[in-house]
Amino acid sequence: MKQVWTTVFLLFGTIVGSGFSSGKEILVFFSRFGELSYLYIVIACLLFFLLFYLFLSKGKFVIEKLEKLKIVNVILTFISLVFTASMFAGLKSLFMFSNSFLYILLCALLLIFTVYLTLKGMRALEKVTLILMPVCVFIFLAVLIYISFQNPEFTASATSPFGYFYCPLYVALNFSTSTFIVSKAGRELNKKQTFLVSLFCAILLFIFLLFANFVLRTHVDSHYADMPFLYLCKDNPFFFVLCYAVILIGCLTTLFSLCLTIKSSVFPKSDALGICTAVFLPFLISELGFSEIVANVYPLASVLGICVLLFFIYSFKQTDKIVHHERQNAKHKRRTHH
Repeated sequence: MKQVWTTVFLLFGTIVGSGFSSGKEILVFFSRFGELSYLYIVIACLLFFLLFYLFLSKGKFVIEKLEKLKIVNVILTFISLVFTASMFAGLKSLFMFSNSFLYILLCALLLIFTVYLTLKGMRALEKVTLILMPVCVFIFLAVLIYISFQNPEFTASATSPFGYFYCPLYVALNFSTSTFIVSKAGRELNKKQTFLVSLFCAILLFIFLLFANFVLRTHVDSHYADMPFLYLCKDNPFFFVLCYAVILIGCLTTLFSLCLTIKSSVFPKSDALGICTAVFLPFLISELGFSEIVANVYPLASVLGICVLLFFIYSFKQTDKIVHHERQNAKHKRRTHH
């Protein structure tokens, strides 16, 4: 079970980034669509389960495809750059609470640590997420419980069918950036472990998306904040620090996985070029601002993410057909020989 939970927290850490842990992403893709948002979350988590299971099972095949098909790599790199830039922007927003000198120091330390982990690779990422994500889960739950009791406003909001469009976009955006990590992790799992990892990841996402959506829908005053959950904790220093820690951990774990993905996809044999593309380029792009990236660039990246996922699913289907056909031919030859 250790390998199962190591992988669960690794994958969970790739999704619980700044947008998720701050509430902004959940607001954009779910909460603003009214009561139907709960249904959209159920659909999203079912899609997450299916995709986790599929890509964990086909890990070796996906890695081979990514190495051969440059256009797919380019699209995934663009999506990952967008997401990585938003992680950096989210962290910069958190660092803004400090003075100028401390802000510069924290940004410098962030870059150094990110470069170090990106160079160390998958094993280092697994160790970091195994330590940070269980802590993040419990703190996040405590923060949501606290906020849910803080003057809730049960205002009616219009339901919208647009969530049926945004729901798969959300899944595609988050999963497409995790494709490399999921596929690489899947190569070390057996069939039972693959099922358990997929199930536990989907359950964790369901619990937190559902609870976070409830909090956001009952606290409409937070909808215009860059980081809604942090805004809702502003009057309580203790929970403000806890929420700050959750967003910080979420940003860091997702950031590390994205940087590793970009480096491994674009310049796997050149550390210098890989680090420049995976770390320093998105750090510069993050100057666009956290809210602007989430609200304006995420939907575009989501559409591209859907295209990539559909391509892989089609490839899986075609490969299975070929394998099935080869098996049938082999059986036919054996019968003919006898």
